[in-house]
Amino acid sequence: MTGSSQIEWQKVEGAQIIIGGSRRGVLFGELGPKHECSVPSFHITSRAYNFEEISKLFPGDATIEERLQKSSIRLPTEGEWELAFNNQLLSSTNGMEILGDYLPERGYWGQPTDGRPKGPRGFQIIRDWNNLKLGRPKTGLVFEDNQPVSFRLVKIDPEVMRWDGDGDPLPVGPEPVRRAIEELLIAIFLGILPSFVWAFFNARPGYIQEGWPGLVLGGVFISVFSAIFWRPSFPIFRKKSE
Repeated sequence: MTGSSQIEWQKVEGAQIIIGGSRRGVLFGELGPKHECSVPSFHITSRAYNFEEISKLFPGDATIEERLQKSSIRLPTEGEWELAFNNQLLSSTNGMEILGDYLPERGYWGQPTDGRPKGPRGFQIIRDWNNLKLGRPKTGLVFEDNQPVSFRLVKIDPEVMRWDGDGDPLPVGPEPVRRAIEELLIAIFLGILPSFVWAFFNARPGYIQEGWPGLVLGGVFISVFSAIFWRPSFPIFRKKSE
């Protein structure tokens, strides 16, 4: 009996799903941008398997991904995971769950949006079941060693999982003109103007005329520092109409 024949599969109908995040900031930012992703129909396991279980079902010396591929099985993409989770088909597990997608630190920019696995360059996406918010495990890119790690499985159907074209990819990065205008406005209204207002009411007479370069630089520093905590959210990227 093969490893695949011992696994119970859940059928998930294809649909569009929103993945990624809109919140920006060095400390509190999310992996973004938030965007629509079209996921074809697939089969997934409700439960997740640990390394020892995978090794018994699919023995060998190769990596887990390579062993699974020989049986037409792989790890779920983020879109597949989200679609199955939203349909309440996934049971909870312990520790970190490894997904099949790899993303660079800069996020989803330039990635296809048709549900195909992303990679192989970048950090592997995880779901942290030790860090729940409203019952949903936290999304992450890296995980600590010596943590329980699990793998949910997807059965590959070559006819359904065939991708054509470039998948209606996202832009390669934020629009530079929009970013420049955004940073200029933040510098003016969050940093420079408040600095001059403070000096007008609190500094000695003539200070603004003499020290305006320092007030401008101080305001710019404040605006740059604010990026640690906040920046305006990107809009959700919608797939183009077919």
